[in-house]
Amino acid sequence: MNFDDIKDELLSVTDTGLKYAKSPDSTSEFEFFVYFQNKITVEIDQGVVSAIDGAVAGTAVRAAKGKQVGFAVVSGVSADRVKLAAKEALSIIQSVKVEDDRFQGFADPKGSGKEGAYSDDILALGTDDLIENCEMVIKEARAVNPRAKVVSSEAKSSWGGYAVGNTRGILEATRGCSNQIMASVYAIEGEERRGSYDFDLARDRLFDPVGVGKTAAENAVDLLGAKKLDMTAKMPTIWTPMPACLYIMSSLAQSAVGRPVVDGVSPLCDRIGDTIASTDLSIVDDGQIPSGLGTQSVDAEGLPQKRNPIIEKGVLKNFLFDSYFGRAFDLESTGNCARGGGAFGGETPYENRPSAATKWLEVEAGKKSEEDIISSIDGKAILIRDFPLGIFHSMVATGEFSCVAGSAYLVENGELKGSVQPVSIAGNYYEGFKNLREIGSNKEMIPFGASVSTLVFDDFSVVG
Repeated sequence: MNFDDIKDELLSVTDTGLKYAKSPDSTSEFEFFVYFQNKITVEIDQGVVSAIDGAVAGTAVRAAKGKQVGFAVVSGVSADRVKLAAKEALSIIQSVKVEDDRFQGFADPKGSGKEGAYSDDILALGTDDLIENCEMVIKEARAVNPRAKVVSSEAKSSWGGYAVGNTRGILEATRGCSNQIMASVYAIEGEERRGSYDFDLARDRLFDPVGVGKTAAENAVDLLGAKKLDMTAKMPTIWTPMPACLYIMSSLAQSAVGRPVVDGVSPLCDRIGDTIASTDLSIVDDGQIPSGLGTQSVDAEGLPQKRNPIIEKGVLKNFLFDSYFGRAFDLESTGNCARGGGAFGGETPYENRPSAATKWLEVEAGKKSEEDIISSIDGKAILIRDFPLGIFHSMVATGEFSCVAGSAYLVENGELKGSVQPVSIAGNYYEGFKNLREIGSNKEMIPFGASVSTLVFDDFSVVG
């Protein structure tokens, strides 16, 4: 397949499946999800080059009769494979008499939205190009400081699409592409070993390798010689864009979607119209922003993706649904069906049943730079970078969380004093949104599903 023709080819295979589905059982409904993604991944780790260049392709079919639903997947996207998956899905509902009381049929046609941006430069990337860029990043990192001893780099490019069709009349396809580069650096001095990383990613341009290795190395070296915080207190915590993204994805992205809302597990499920956060906070799930990595013309059940405000100036505005959970909540889909979605997604989305998930969260930026935020701190605060360990180990129902920040710095009376040994940060996500103190102007696209700036929260417990 090639990028220009991929939609037509996927639609053709999907249409073949729909026509075939009428013959084995005309009383059943069918839904087809046909997926193709071409991927190149290159990694250089301690001089060893690993490269994978190939395609992930597969078909998922759901068959339904009344409230019985069968689900089957096969690898490949040929007409024969699509027919095989349809047979398997039908055989499941014929042999396993289990009903889903919430199921009200597959999605009805609603048209389509717009595809996201794409770049011909990304489509032209090859394995040698990615290797060259990884080598450049590693060379840049090693030049920073001799203590930056363990350096690896990874680069990825991908393009592809999917088609969705069902016996209610949906027949839609979409496509997209992306590329990213990452550097991971460990700085070593004596028995001390500290790590950091940096990255760049986009779907509308080539990634920029310049500065990625340098930033990762500088941050890793800065962590050497970290001092013990040696205190336990409630204090402001400054979450730079990466941990800020993970804070949003592990809290709001889990509690304002689909199942937790319908099951009544989320504490937000009866709060539409209430002020649940600082009035400075506005968050939109934008499945139509051209540069968003989650932007497609249709979601994973063939409905148009949309721009859905979740929080506006602190007020909870919307939940995010696919058609299954939307109908269960007496609402329509918001165009948020995904297969293997969420912060980490999956390599083979067609193997996952449809569910509701965020597409791309846009957190409205504030007006202060990170430097101005730091200088405004009166007393002590902790600034964190990189991935806080355990950030996703939390309960949607309560919002309680505890994580360990390995890349942490002490801020005191407006000055960044230096790195501290790993600290534990604990609190409640929902209280954190209320106690949001600052939003930075340094908005960044983070590969885990959001564009976000530095966030400052008051009154989390810090133990070091």
